[in-house]
Amino acid sequence: MYIISCVAWLLCACGEKATYRVELDLSNLETQNLYAVFESDDHKQVDTVVYRPGKPVQITRDEGQFDQLTVYFENHKEGITIYLEPGRKITVTGDARYPLTLQVRGTRTNDLLSDFRKQAATLLKEKTELSGAALTEADAGRAAEASRAEHLPRLANIDHELAQMAENFIHKHPKDEASAILIRDYILDPEDPTRAEKMIGTLSPKLENTRTLRNLRAYCERAMHTMVGAKAPDFTLRNVYGATLTRDSFAGRNLVLAFTAAWCDLCKTEKLLLDKIQADFSRQDVAVALVSLDETPSDVRSQMRTDTTHWNVFTDSAGQSIRVLEAYNVNALPRCFLIDRSGTIVLKTDNGIELRRALEALLKKK
Repeated sequence: MYIISCVAWLLCACGEKATYRVELDLSNLETQNLYAVFESDDHKQVDTVVYRPGKPVQITRDEGQFDQLTVYFENHKEGITIYLEPGRKITVTGDARYPLTLQVRGTRTNDLLSDFRKQAATLLKEKTELSGAALTEADAGRAAEASRAEHLPRLANIDHELAQMAENFIHKHPKDEASAILIRDYILDPEDPTRAEKMIGTLSPKLENTRTLRNLRAYCERAMHTMVGAKAPDFTLRNVYGATLTRDSFAGRNLVLAFTAAWCDLCKTEKLLLDKIQADFSRQDVAVALVSLDETPSDVRSQMRTDTTHWNVFTDSAGQSIRVLEAYNVNALPRCFLIDRSGTIVLKTDNGIELRRALEALLKKK
């Protein structure tokens, strides 16, 4: 998890007068800085507070209007989201090794979500443990592929069980914002939002003006536009050499549109097999375009001078990559889209082998 363009400072307890007051008392968390991200519809404020074991820590704020706070810990990769109400004290307790099970109490939304986490605690703990094992094995390299594959079916089963539990919970609480949050966290499938949209239809109309439901509807709409079989969204991007290209610039060719970043190890072109794809298929009406979150075109151009492969690279120097990232509903890196000659999405993947096979099958249809 990465926090970009934030203003951080040490936050101390400000007493009972604070508009927002959150107390964290977590076990199995060593001394470290916690990052507290306060959010509203159009504003974000990031603060820092020191957590020390055995002593509850207060996160307070007496100015601004916010409806959500996310606290990041464990090297800022793990965290918990808290739903705020002015003047209400909120407590967060539990084992930091299992952030999905933390209990947040103090408002109806937090209480309902914590009730769900309590019911699902066994599954959530198992998911955390298996996900951690899968991640460790992924870092270990190819030798662990077989072992890692053993976890994937069980993780899929856990996700299915959690989605069913969430659906049952939502049917009992259609008037509560917690239900929209559960749809987003446990039911929404970025590849096919059909089930999520069906569940949204069961919610009370009074939730229409909540930020959670507005964002959820917008996400589902983008997901529908980027499903396999949909027409690929248009884009306008300026590459590192200053040339402006659009989706139509690649008309008549199959396009591999890859979303990457320099700080993402899995995004490297050789790991995605993009090097081989570029070398093997560049003369067969196949184009490769890299949309990177890196902000400095000159640095990218310097790296490219030593590369014998000519890449079409677009950086985020003017926020352009972020806009395309949103249009294509990308929520994790790397992400590759295979778009055929007619502009239709035929594959979404983060697997280079799958990408190459799909491309080979597509070329055979020529």
